[in-house]
Amino acid sequence: MTDHSSDRKISAEWVLLPDGWHQHVEIRFDESGLISELLPSNGINSHHVLIPGMINVHSHAFQRGLVGKTQRFSRPEDDFWSWRTHMYSAVGKLSPDKQRTDSKNLFDEFIRNGYTTVCEFHYTHGAVERGNAEIPALTCEALLEAASDSGIRMLLLPVLYQQGGFGQRPASSDQRSFLLNTDVYLALIDHLRSESGISNLQRIGYAPHSLRAVTEDALRDLLDHRRDNAPDSPIHIHISEQIREINECVLATRKRPVEWLLDSCDVDQNWCLIHATHITSAELEGIVKSGATVGLCPTTEADLGDGVFPMVEFLDSAGNWAIGSDSNVCVNPCEEIRLIDYHQRLINRRRNVFHIDTALGSGTRLYLDACEGGRRACGMPVGRIESGSHADMIALRSDTDMTQGLSADEMLNAYIYAGGRDLIEEVFVAGNPRF
Repeated sequence: MTDHSSDRKISAEWVLLPDGWHQHVEIRFDESGLISELLPSNGINSHHVLIPGMINVHSHAFQRGLVGKTQRFSRPEDDFWSWRTHMYSAVGKLSPDKQRTDSKNLFDEFIRNGYTTVCEFHYTHGAVERGNAEIPALTCEALLEAASDSGIRMLLLPVLYQQGGFGQRPASSDQRSFLLNTDVYLALIDHLRSESGISNLQRIGYAPHSLRAVTEDALRDLLDHRRDNAPDSPIHIHISEQIREINECVLATRKRPVEWLLDSCDVDQNWCLIHATHITSAELEGIVKSGATVGLCPTTEADLGDGVFPMVEFLDSAGNWAIGSDSNVCVNPCEEIRLIDYHQRLINRRRNVFHIDTALGSGTRLYLDACEGGRRACGMPVGRIESGSHADMIALRSDTDMTQGLSADEMLNAYIYAGGRDLIEEVFVAGNPRF
């Protein structure tokens, strides 16, 4: 018999487990914050409603500094590509110290809004000499330190970025600090895994920036290194965000980005395809068959005028998806989920458009799905309240005018569609209160 006498515990009247709502649950977890077992509580509950913490599968921390600075008419064709000029100006102000300070502030915001895990897609390496990994290591370590200081769980995804576009188009001077040669990039991955003092809240993954930003040879080298050293590591990539990008990919390869990736690489459940906004039905079916997760960032995709992902068709096909904050113009997971739903309602001119079970509200079902997709995308046992998963949880408030008299399921739907951060009572990471 296992002795759990030293376990810590949290209990609640209602807890959202993978199979739905359960009443009077005691959650026991060990010193590392791993859940050891779930037991019936004695009815004396410290919280009313507990839900799993949300996973943010795509963040560029430095872009939080752009908030409020890009919302002004400049020219009729203002789009993603012109927005990048503003983004480059923010890159020029970064140093490892500023990266650490700004990221710590952002990660604190994430936790206060209900994100307990972040996948940081990091390409602001600061490299001037592309043969020297010292500065890129410092910027990565600044992010790891910021995450440790805030207490958020992190998958750090150092990014391989080598060119300005398809056909080996040279990078612009504004992109210089993003660039690493393949040997330096792989040495950086090795250094972070072996020497950077990664905590038990942190993991390292791989991230080719996009098909436009890496050569096929470099992508192959990255995949070979992953296969030989960490075959289960998550791998994230920007894919199919902009129509121009798709057209350039077709001109260069005679295939669309998702089509090329699925045909050329062994895409599986360890992959997270960020955006995938403009995909065909055949590409959608290929993603579902591969087991990959699509990382959707609705507030950024709306802010940049990217387009709308075919979510109804994807869910009907049982596709895996998760949410990210990307440019961090918004840091509220409720707004990401809500916008996914509202996009589809506007397109279809109907309410509650997803063909999902009626035992739970739409918000609850979408929340569970996003947690499950986030779990797959970060490769860590998060997003579930169950034995063997980390005790990363959110307690919702029941003492507000909005939530009084609501069932647990109605409370979660109120949190997603109306309340957000105002309805968060407490946030736990590894069982430790962080907010």
